[in-house]
Amino acid sequence: MQRRFIIEKFGKIERAEIQVSPLTLFVGDNNSGKSYLLSLLWAIYSAEDTSAIFHNFTQLQIKKKQEVYDQLCKFVLEADKNPEQEIELSSQIFVDILNEILEENKDRFVASIFNSDQVIIKKLAVEVDQEFSVKIVSQREERGIKFYFVQKDFAITFSDGVRKDNYQLVTNVLILNLLLWFLKGENEAYSFNTVYLPAARTGFVLAKNVINRVGRQIAYDVSEYYDKDRRLQIQPFTKPVIRFLDMLEELSVENKTQYAEIVNWMEHSMTHGKVQFGGEAGAKEIRYVPEGSPDSLPLRTSSAVVTELTPLLMLLKYGYKLKTICYEEPEMCLHPRLQQEMGKLLIRLVQSGVTMITTTHSDIIIQHINNMCQLKEMGTPKGLMDRLELSNKDVIDLQDVAVYQFTDQGAHSVIERVMPENGQFQIHTFSNALLEILQQTSEVQDYEPEQEG
Repeated sequence: MQRRFIIEKFGKIERAEIQVSPLTLFVGDNNSGKSYLLSLLWAIYSAEDTSAIFHNFTQLQIKKKQEVYDQLCKFVLEADKNPEQEIELSSQIFVDILNEILEENKDRFVASIFNSDQVIIKKLAVEVDQEFSVKIVSQREERGIKFYFVQKDFAITFSDGVRKDNYQLVTNVLILNLLLWFLKGENEAYSFNTVYLPAARTGFVLAKNVINRVGRQIAYDVSEYYDKDRRLQIQPFTKPVIRFLDMLEELSVENKTQYAEIVNWMEHSMTHGKVQFGGEAGAKEIRYVPEGSPDSLPLRTSSAVVTELTPLLMLLKYGYKLKTICYEEPEMCLHPRLQQEMGKLLIRLVQSGVTMITTTHSDIIIQHINNMCQLKEMGTPKGLMDRLELSNKDVIDLQDVAVYQFTDQGAHSVIERVMPENGQFQIHTFSNALLEILQQTSEVQDYEPEQEG
């Protein structure tokens, strides 16, 4: 199922139609809305049934929602007597319900992301490429009544069974889970599987012990329940940043992840040393161990490259299985050679099953991705791959990459999808900037003093 997010009049964004691919890149001018859109997508893929998207869900007066609710109530009640049954509903009715809910709660949802009711959005909607039947099947298990959705590998089991005093709750849970699937698709997972890596990573990592969780909640997380005077007194972080700081606190050496190969490569090729928990027993101080050194160093004494890459490294080492990473300007502090390595890292993360949504100003990252797309199209010729020291995990299919160009036009920005030309993504803002500097270089080098006379 292919879905598109339709966004209108959101910050500087006039209109955008975004279809997320395994690797999605936002490129273009500064102050054109890239970070705004990245934050919005993070919030969508982090959404759970308690999200502001579904505020007041059971009380919302939506005709199609009531129709689905009535049908599923009968189905759920019957499941206790006759558990081996199924029901089919149109996908379009769920899309319509979801869009009515988004229309009702979009401003509340956006305000919850940015901790401000001054950020508004005119339209937030979902479009699905084609209509299909949504099949729900029930069956009895030892633990209770199980409902599973044929279109997705997901099931809900109610251990207490279904009774007249809980069938409405069961029905609402089924509907909410289906709506989340239509909203998030294959990215549907718990919120901790989706992370946001902000541009100001170094500052946040170095200050994380000072900005503790309680302090963040009291000082920086603005709730709708606070009065107006309180909102005016503080300068809150956005929700993506708050959750990023939460994530750093939740990391644990007890978590076993599947990214050891990527971590080892990053520490060998990019940080030239290990980043790990250290310090006194029980402490969760992040420390750096340079290659060839027996000693660990406080993170604050390491280079900007290390501190910039630390959040991702720690997440891959000590976090949970990841579904989506929203990565803001991954090229920060990286030398051009390491920017190419970053391009390789983005692809390797995609190949490990992580959806990457990234903002970038790096033409080097884009060109590396172009090269890897071309190698894939060429069938990964072994001789060339060996000479370039690349493997199949370093290439990517052109169809798995989506690039969106953001163009600042003053009062608003225009967002257009960049379609590949001859197997490559041509980013005109990058090429135009390079042509301008080349022209300037030519003018300076060809200048002759007598020309002034």
